[in-house]
Amino acid sequence: MEYYGFTESDAQKAVEIFREYFSSQGIFENKVYEGTGESLEALVKSGKKLYVASSKPEVFVRMILKHFELDSYFEFMGGADFEEIRVKKADVIRYVLDTCGIRDISKTVMIGDRKHDILGAKEFGMESVGVLYGYGSREELTKAGADFLVESIFGLQNLF
Repeated sequence: MEYYGFTESDAQKAVEIFREYFSSQGIFENKVYEGTGESLEALVKSGKKLYVASSKPEVFVRMILKHFELDSYFEFMGGADFEEIRVKKADVIRYVLDTCGIRDISKTVMIGDRKHDILGAKEFGMESVGVLYGYGSREELTKAGADFLVESIFGLQNLF
């Protein structure tokens, strides 16, 4: 609705069509950024615990990461639900924090490519990193208040 001027009804229909396509075909059309596996491995080897807090439905998140053999790097992979209880990024972040028993926010960082990731982190007083190799622009991530910006997956690895 925010980007395309859909009515509530149009938006709901678009979500239904998207989910139908994505669940059978679109899910496998994702691409992994060059260096992702190596960077995730390096972060884990350095002692970092990695979690996913995605706006995609959790079932799709798990399927995507398993398909691209990235699931083993993550302690937990959380996402939105189909019942629309966990839709906003902050709801998903809360779900992951609660499920994993994470209480010390000072040791957490939200990494994302859209303003929703940054704004969700802010709701918890969590630091955030905007990644410029995703869908969001420098302007979007800066305006949302990202604490750090990185140009590439390697920049992200170097930050930590």
